[in-house]
Amino acid sequence: MQRTPYRIVLTGGPCAGKTTALSHIAEQLRSSGYAVFLVPEAATLLLAGGCRFIDRTPDQQLHFQEHLLSLALSMEDAFAAIARNVGQPAVLLCDRGAMDGSAYLEPEQWQILLNRGGWNVADLRDGRYDAVIHLVSAAHGAESFYTTENNAARKENLEQARNLEQRLRDAWFGHPRLIVIDNSTDFDGKVRRAMQAVFQVVGIPGS
Repeated sequence: MQRTPYRIVLTGGPCAGKTTALSHIAEQLRSSGYAVFLVPEAATLLLAGGCRFIDRTPDQQLHFQEHLLSLALSMEDAFAAIARNVGQPAVLLCDRGAMDGSAYLEPEQWQILLNRGGWNVADLRDGRYDAVIHLVSAAHGAESFYTTENNAARKENLEQARNLEQRLRDAWFGHPRLIVIDNSTDFDGKVRRAMQAVFQVVGIPGS
């Protein structure tokens, strides 16, 4: 039996179009009769509040990611609890998910983080979300559109963006419904493909 609400992660590398895709997908789901809850990106909240992890020591980065993950899980659970009581089909669209933090740590650091929190990959990656939609960075296949100007927190050059793109994809590798949306079409087509993937997950007819 499908749990309520659906939990779907949108993730991806720098300059992948995630924010625009989230907005369009939410609009279309609402027009199809779903209550939609947009879970904000925990890292954005922390960074906007003055927390920094760039140029920190490995121990400081680990500390940051530990609290980032705790915040993200708490927000998702709060949104899900509210969504279960709205009296209609509901979807949580999560701006990134639990495994994204592993892309910013070395494997041994990530394992330390998991041990400290009593977490495990099977729960965080495979059991928590119905689908993971990974939008590929413009740095991989749409280089002429790659920019850092529309996000003050984004500093990566093309090479760094490609490396982070791969690390984020690897972070979710193994999820039973990992859907990668590449740059083989124009941006509008990319958003439509992401939207169709979400519609298939929730079972909207004709998707």
